[in-house]
Amino acid sequence: MNTIEFKHLISNALYHTKYEPIIDTSTNEIYAYEALSKFEVDQALISTEEIFRKLHHNNKLFFNLEKRNKLLQVKCFTENKKLFLNFDADIVCTDEQRDYWQDFLKPIKDRIVIEITENGSDDEASSDIMRSFSLWLNKQNIDSALDDFAQDGSMFSFFIMNKSKYIKIDKSFLKQINSNMNYLPYLKGLLETIRLNKQKSIIEGVETFEDYELVKDILKPDYMQGYYFSDLMIIK
Repeated sequence: MNTIEFKHLISNALYHTKYEPIIDTSTNEIYAYEALSKFEVDQALISTEEIFRKLHHNNKLFFNLEKRNKLLQVKCFTENKKLFLNFDADIVCTDEQRDYWQDFLKPIKDRIVIEITENGSDDEASSDIMRSFSLWLNKQNIDSALDDFAQDGSMFSFFIMNKSKYIKIDKSFLKQINSNMNYLPYLKGLLETIRLNKQKSIIEGVETFEDYELVKDILKPDYMQGYYFSDLMIIK
């Protein structure tokens, strides 16, 4: 996908915004929603990950795409719950970008949680950019979540973990446990560390009733998330 095609995507794409529920494990009630997106260009769905991975090296287009995307996600959300928004640190790394996002997020900061994501950044400066973004969120008094903990290829950082109110355990952890129960004590220890640090844990990837039972009755994180639970779809 070249620059002209990216510009076409930004100006003509149909955005599909889905709000996936995050469930309180102690009550089985919806605690919050995470905004997820797909992009449709010429009647073909393109995954968010594919687009973001390629846009990492075109900061201006990446920033413009996400301005439109986040505006839609916030505008269409009508539930009286917290909204988790995925943010890549690479679109909050210049003065212009920080000023824009500060103005955008300030009126809604008490209703949102920013998920710090990694969508394919592969340069040496990525860790510094993520650290700066984490510090910036703290200065804005905006709650953050470390997303996709233990995902293949993700960067582990005690600094970002310690600055985050929520730790989201990647779905790969449940898959590992399903194939090798020796990982169960490992995840229990991680959840206990999160609790001792007075943070909140969210396990992703709950896709079956067996996953649900394992998470709710044995692992007992604060929250859980996944396709097992019904979701709310809005298309604009």
